[in-house]
Amino acid sequence: MIVSCGVDIVSNKRIESVLEKWGNRFVVRVFPEGIEYCFSRRRGEIAGCIAARFALKEAIIKAFSRMGVSLKFRDIAVLGGGKHLDVRIPVKGYRIVFSISHEREFSVAFVNVLREGA
Repeated sequence: MIVSCGVDIVSNKRIESVLEKWGNRFVVRVFPEGIEYCFSRRRGEIAGCIAARFALKEAIIKAFSRMGVSLKFRDIAVLGGGKHLDVRIPVKGYRIVFSISHEREFSVAFVNVLREGA
């Protein structure tokens, strides 16, 4: 049973600017789990890859905030990439189904939160 949903869209240029200004400091703060996939597999699309993951974390935060659950970027782990993208959250009893995408200018993520066992 779907109990909440969240969506977010991010400008890839905004992420490029943040990376230029803050570099690894931004990456470590928002993605403590690492984003090796973006640097090793998406060399020509690094900003879009990072922006899509950022949008995914934002969409998850929005979906859970509607349920009264407060999450931070560091609480959410986005692991792997491509067809093997996985998300870990510290909230028991729920799972998420998500979709992310990026193109030249924007990245987007959509999340459904499902109650396990329902």
